[in-house]
Amino acid sequence: MTFDGTQRRGEALSVVARWCSKRFELQLRLIQLLTIEKSPDQVALSTSLTNVCTRELELLVEAVVGWGRDSVKVNGSATARLQIIFPSSDDLLCICHTLNNAGDHALFAVKREFMTAWLILVQNDTLAGKLWKQKTRTTLASFSNTRWWSRQEVENNITLHFGLLPEFLEELESRGIGDATTKKMLSIYRRDPLQLEVSFAAGYGGLMRMLQTTYNLEGDRLEILLAFRQVESLRAYGSQLAFDNENRGLLPNTDAVIRRALEPAVGLVIKKEFPGHGIFTGKIHSIDTEDSAKWWYLIEYEDGDTETMDLQELRPHLSVHGSALRKFAIDGLMGAFKYLEDRLTGKCDSSYDCTHTYAVFKSAQLFDPSFVAENSGSIDASFVQQLACIVPLARANDGSLVSDLEGELPDYLSAAAGFTCDHTDVAAFTEAVLGWWRNHGTTIPKWSAAARIVFALSPNSCPCERVFSLLESMFGSGQDRALADYLQAALMLRYNKRL
Repeated sequence: MTFDGTQRRGEALSVVARWCSKRFELQLRLIQLLTIEKSPDQVALSTSLTNVCTRELELLVEAVVGWGRDSVKVNGSATARLQIIFPSSDDLLCICHTLNNAGDHALFAVKREFMTAWLILVQNDTLAGKLWKQKTRTTLASFSNTRWWSRQEVENNITLHFGLLPEFLEELESRGIGDATTKKMLSIYRRDPLQLEVSFAAGYGGLMRMLQTTYNLEGDRLEILLAFRQVESLRAYGSQLAFDNENRGLLPNTDAVIRRALEPAVGLVIKKEFPGHGIFTGKIHSIDTEDSAKWWYLIEYEDGDTETMDLQELRPHLSVHGSALRKFAIDGLMGAFKYLEDRLTGKCDSSYDCTHTYAVFKSAQLFDPSFVAENSGSIDASFVQQLACIVPLARANDGSLVSDLEGELPDYLSAAAGFTCDHTDVAAFTEAVLGWWRNHGTTIPKWSAAARIVFALSPNSCPCERVFSLLESMFGSGQDRALADYLQAALMLRYNKRL
């Protein structure tokens, strides 16, 4: 069960059920959209969800295997109460919310100040937005306070056309568009245009990975099997990014901006890769300025070799590692990656602690037969025992299911041998894995039963977000007095039919 609340069209609570059929078909259904007078507290919320499950759906308590939610404290407190009533249910925090919150912790104060003014004016003023579209010849990226990463998408558009920014802002001022807001943006830009551009470039490089991971994991398929692999890749990137002398190539856009601003001088370090021989460090030994139209730079490498380059050849190889601007970019990005790391390792308030959720992600990989095939040499009984961290598996069959899985492990390893699938395409991956279980489930019945439990879990609370998006698109401000039953019926028909 995934649940969430919204205030977009008044207070509303959405509940979406997810399960995996015996034919290994994923099913999602909107089962309730409850309109309420005020935000419920933990008691009211848990009571409402209990009534939905036991009275309206008449589910057995052991049939509820998990709760998907965001990290709002009232949701966590309500889930703790629900786990008493439904003791076989797990509690999973939405990884997409976590990643989005991590992005908000990037430490670029000047860019944030600039973007506050930009969102007020350019995203809302028809004349300003139209002028930006004319300048860039692109569609203006949309912004929504309720949509993950939409701010970053707007920033990406600015990053790609940053060179047009001063001309755009000056034209806004000359036309009298925006008044104080335009003056504010111009003041911020003129204060330190290079630092502002580096801030945007760093976000485009580092935060884009978080954005893409969020999008990869926000669907209704088998993202639960991919979450650990994807987030571990993100953590590895953040860990490598922290070491300035080892992160060559991780921030190409930022490095290009800094290089463009560097004035080549004698002694400046360069790094150049020679195919088949590796990367060599050199320094500018001398500069030939006799030809005023084109200067030549003599490079002396660490092995004694020399090479002459013009400025165009030289600039891509200028080393920016250790520069103050690059440190500024890395420090800003590390705010986001440190926040994520703290959430995943429990170095945070208990309501934001994702350690259990992350342990579930890690263990859930065992139900990806391609993962099992790839790691067959290291998967043993102790590996299987880690599945006990998934509450419904630990409690199933009076607590014996995990032990039963150990007994069937040799058969599972044999059946999975040689199976591969594309982990970069979530839809194709899901179809391949479900198809595999459909074909092999009868030969490993214990693993098959456990897989259906795990596939009912989701690493995100996005189904509810999609309900709220439908609510907003179907019912405008002129329909605020629509009857609650009508709202629920209309949304159920639309949401459930799309599946």
